[in-house]
Amino acid sequence: MDALLKLVAVLTVLWGGWMYFKNSDSETELRKVRNELKVAKGEMGEAQANYDAEAKKRDALAEEVNALKEQNQQLEKDIRAKIKEKSERAVQERRDRLAAEEEARRERMKAREEELAKAKEERDAKWAQEEEEERKRQEEKDAKYQEEEAKYRAERERSAAQWDIESANATLRSYLNCPAVRQPSKLDYGRIDVLKQKWVLNVQAVIDAANKGDEKRLKSAMKTLENTANGLNRMSEGGGTACLNGATQVIEAAKAIIKAKKRLKK
Repeated sequence: MDALLKLVAVLTVLWGGWMYFKNSDSETELRKVRNELKVAKGEMGEAQANYDAEAKKRDALAEEVNALKEQNQQLEKDIRAKIKEKSERAVQERRDRLAAEEEARRERMKAREEELAKAKEERDAKWAQEEEEERKRQEEKDAKYQEEEAKYRAERERSAAQWDIESANATLRSYLNCPAVRQPSKLDYGRIDVLKQKWVLNVQAVIDAANKGDEKRLKSAMKTLENTANGLNRMSEGGGTACLNGATQVIEAAKAIIKAKKRLKK
């Protein structure tokens, strides 16, 4: 820029000198003008040289500027690439971090679920054990109750059977004496009294066999008693109905004793 200004100044001087020389008539002045023109030409050459040097510098500077622009563009491109790479790396790192956090969360949830499942299993096992213990206690309680109930029923059955035996024996003893028999109109020559004595023996045999549980001997004794009752009825000419009824009562009482004894055995 300085060279250009200097060149303009020189041209201005040359122009002024030339105009002065053209319009001057003095030789001295002409020489003076010529000298100034020489000087001006020298300065003009120097200015031209400086201008050319400045132009070269300017061109070199322009090339440097273009090079710097290209470098700057490449630098901006590299920066954008770096920013993009960094952004992508940050995104990937964030994704990896989130994935790791999600995996850790799943692991924690899994561990928690396993912990809860284990606690539930232990709790269920404890409840099952308590239920089993309660069931055993209830079974023992029920067994004890059933045992006591069985004992109570057995005792009640035994008492009932014993009562039936005592009641039946009382009935049998009440028939040891032959029921009233109507005397026949004709003499029987003492045969009714003999049958009455046999009645007593037969009833006693029924009592003994029934209380001993000897069913075979009891069957025979009941048959003999029935025969004796029929004989008394015939001998009294039908007046031994009481004997027949009495024999029936004795037989029923004896059978009741046998049944009661069987109940006692059970």
